[in-house]
Amino acid sequence: MGDHSKRGIVRMAKKVKLIIFLFILCAGAFYLWHWQKERLEKMFYENYPKGVIRVELLNGTNISDLAYTLTKIMRTEGFDVAEFGNAPSMKYPKTLIIDRTGKEEEKIRILKAYFGTEEAFVLYDDRREMEKIDATIIIGEDILQTDIFKNHKSLMEGY
Repeated sequence: MGDHSKRGIVRMAKKVKLIIFLFILCAGAFYLWHWQKERLEKMFYENYPKGVIRVELLNGTNISDLAYTLTKIMRTEGFDVAEFGNAPSMKYPKTLIIDRTGKEEEKIRILKAYFGTEEAFVLYDDRREMEKIDATIIIGEDILQTDIFKNHKSLMEGY
């Protein structure tokens, strides 16, 4: 093997090492960026002025006074709960978010994060729009498993 071919192999090995190094560096940078983005997004939602989010709470379970209790919790956390009461049905296994305006994506995103649900449905309602209600929350059975109630144990005696 000639001196020239050895240099070619060494040069090729250096290029491969450089490519691997750059790939690892890019993958690490992407991971760090993604992690930082999620962390900043979570901080934003935790510190968002929730008082500008106006909701109506409806109890969709057989648990009495659940909407009232959740109203107290949400108000202590800065939400504007305009109304609370019972849903037409008491058989909701999961909490449901109904976007009443279709215009407040950021507010709905915060509510989804708060209630730990992935989706919200848009359903316009002239009465609620006149009252400036951003969303109706129908409380489902899953609510008792969320951090909302775990963080407010004093209010949860009896549930």
